[in-house]
Amino acid sequence: MIYDMNKAMRTAMTFALALGLMSDAAFAQDELWILNEGRFDWTTGEVVEAPSLGSISMETLTYQELLVFEGEAFATDLEISGDVAVVVLENRVVKVDMNSGQIIADTDLLGAQEAALLADGTVVVTRGGVDPITYEPLPLSSYLVWLDGEDLGIEGELFPFEGPSLPSQEVFVMEGVVYVGVNNGWQWGQEVGRLGRWSPLEGTYEEFDLGAGAENPVAIHALAGDLYTVNNGDWSSTSVSRISTADLATVETSLLSNVTAGCNASAFVGDKLALQISGETGLRLMDGPSMQWEDEPLNVGNSAAYSLAVHPGYGWVCSGVTDFESMGEVQIHTSTGEWVATIPVAIAPGNLVWRIQSTSNVDVICPLEQNAEGVWDLGGRCVDQLAPGIPTLRLERLENGEVNKVIRWNH
Repeated sequence: MIYDMNKAMRTAMTFALALGLMSDAAFAQDELWILNEGRFDWTTGEVVEAPSLGSISMETLTYQELLVFEGEAFATDLEISGDVAVVVLENRVVKVDMNSGQIIADTDLLGAQEAALLADGTVVVTRGGVDPITYEPLPLSSYLVWLDGEDLGIEGELFPFEGPSLPSQEVFVMEGVVYVGVNNGWQWGQEVGRLGRWSPLEGTYEEFDLGAGAENPVAIHALAGDLYTVNNGDWSSTSVSRISTADLATVETSLLSNVTAGCNASAFVGDKLALQISGETGLRLMDGPSMQWEDEPLNVGNSAAYSLAVHPGYGWVCSGVTDFESMGEVQIHTSTGEWVATIPVAIAPGNLVWRIQSTSNVDVICPLEQNAEGVWDLGGRCVDQLAPGIPTLRLERLENGEVNKVIRWNH
């Protein structure tokens, strides 16, 4: 059975919150991990700032760098499982111990683009890209490979006659199935819009055309059992397609003419898909169930997002912001647009991934004194003021001496 990382993180957070309402359960200590792309001078071939990996602690709202990938020109993807991070660099995939910062596995893989993790740790990687000398598409034998979860050795690949038919980018795992955005995005004017479905358990692969207006899928999201692809078209328009997982031939596409999604920053905020349009500030919002675009953007007037991640419990909208030359930062807002924090990071924070961890019992961290009363965050820290959007635990001593626990959302 294949492990759905995104679903598992959401489930874990929801479960922790529910237990907190009922018993002396463990609460969450959260970190936002950032893969910074750095800066590469394509004219001189100089790595001005190498890609790096670091994290923001939700306890201190400060950034700490873990590892710099010296000599690497670019970084494309970050996936997390437990204490291990899988990082996709240019033509390379590495596994990093998130506690020590040590690279514990490493493999060269020409054209590596994005990765997804299976239940047993297997790393599935899509492939595409352009030759840096000829600027022609890379000569690749396959566009989907999988690597051993321990040493990242290549375990298998699907050739074009049995797997993705063209170079591919986005890969997404849900309920034991691998979905692939087949886009041929490295051959100008030849982009396609197809969705691949590979079941490792059944050993089957199917590929479906998304139809007119849905060329060049660059992101895949899920809501209520449906898949949503963000499509860059021919770079002069943007669209969102909804596909039923019960029947991948059932596709509904909503087109935004004369705009482009640019760097493909998108994420679900509740049941609304937030999407950064190139040249705009704030995020366009689409209601997922109705596929209707809303009139008012989210975070109106704020900096354009290069990457997006939404906290699975708090609903925080985290945007990676950069000028690609000298700075990078993560801006955090509530799901309704209220500013929480801006944290400097490295240049070009291109991937943001939440890591949810458990801490010890809140009653152990904050022992109940005779007059126990007050507010704690869900990490068990006694606080006077909390950032907006954080769920808080209020301990109220009743007249009979019992303690009542109430979880509330700070506004």
